[in-house]
Amino acid sequence: MFALLVEDSPTQALLTLAELEKVPNVKVDHAVSLASALEFIQRKRYHVIFLDLTLPDSVGDETVRRFCGAAPELAVVVLTNHDDDQQALMALEHGAQDYLLKAKIDAESLSRSFRYAIHRKRAEILVREARDAALEANRQLERRMRQIDCMYGVSRILESPELPLQVALEQVVAKAPSAWLRPETICVRLSCLPGLLPSGIVQTPGFVETAYRLEAQVFAGSRPAGRIEICWTETPPAEGDEAFSTSERELVRELARRIGLALERACVQKELVQLATTDFLTDACNRRHFMQSTAAEIQRAGRYGRPMSLLMIDLDHFKRINDERGHAAGDEALKAFVVMARDLLRDQDIIGRMGGEEFAIALPETALNPALVVAERLRIRLAGLQVPVGGGEPITLSASFGVAECKVGAGEGLEACLGRADAALYRAKAMGRNRVEPAE
Repeated sequence: MFALLVEDSPTQALLTLAELEKVPNVKVDHAVSLASALEFIQRKRYHVIFLDLTLPDSVGDETVRRFCGAAPELAVVVLTNHDDDQQALMALEHGAQDYLLKAKIDAESLSRSFRYAIHRKRAEILVREARDAALEANRQLERRMRQIDCMYGVSRILESPELPLQVALEQVVAKAPSAWLRPETICVRLSCLPGLLPSGIVQTPGFVETAYRLEAQVFAGSRPAGRIEICWTETPPAEGDEAFSTSERELVRELARRIGLALERACVQKELVQLATTDFLTDACNRRHFMQSTAAEIQRAGRYGRPMSLLMIDLDHFKRINDERGHAAGDEALKAFVVMARDLLRDQDIIGRMGGEEFAIALPETALNPALVVAERLRIRLAGLQVPVGGGEPITLSASFGVAECKVGAGEGLEACLGRADAALYRAKAMGRNRVEPAE
């Protein structure tokens, strides 16, 4: 085994070396300064360092601290001229394993201290390794618990029936950084294809796009639906620390999978709602949805004392179009009417197909006279419309209109108001069609 004596006094060095030579199976080298000692340990592996506290280039506790900092795996025995327990304790606190008084050095004490220092250093290394392993295990456990907690929270958010999809995904993006040990350094961005989200992009505040990131594609069913990105705002962590660990890759893929499921459910729900509320041919509201939406508007108008009007519309001589040009041409005419009407109407106005060629339009915040103006504009625009149909001349259309203002102050309901508008419609048809008639 090998020992290194670090002693600048030639006399003390000779005395100590003479005693060390009596220790069996130990070979000794000699250094006269801290700098030369550090050079020795770079060239050779030593088991124990016998270190004088007073050297030309370092004195006292600083000597122990500097040496143990440079060689934390080496056993150190401090040599001192003074019977100073406090200094010895300080040396042990700074990394030494034992200390000897120079006046009491002999082969037996050196041999005992040699063995003791080696065993204590080995024990310290084992304790340190066990402590580091426990810390790493705790760190891995905390990381896993954070990931599990994050995914549990994400599932609760995405499965909540009360949250709109946009709000749910905003909460998911805000929750995602909590899966990392240092969430403040994580930014998240979710990009969705047009039509899936109103905004198209959801991201954490202050998102910074960096080269160091994880990302995964989001699929709604089998269709690509977007992408989720996890970015680090600071310098990338050291490899082996948090740099793209397997669990982090799996986490991002799982986030993408769950978001994809939510988008797929939203698409299916949207299709179901559309099927339940929309006329399949014209894309206007179907009769049931029109009645529900308009009834709600009438209640609101009655609650706040605001005007509300209804239009009943019937396309003139529509049977002739079907008979002469075919049902496909009739379908094109119906769709063209709805497109034209939506172009003139406001966003809050409601158009519904009541059956066949008959339509109804609800005009919130609209009294009778403004409603008559709207009906006349629709009539004029429709009269000038030409609907292209393959293999023949374009179709021209006209319509008859009945207009009624709902008597919300008198408690008139939807059915009664529609009845008055319908009566006005039949009066318009009886008076020659292609005209607007107000209800009585």
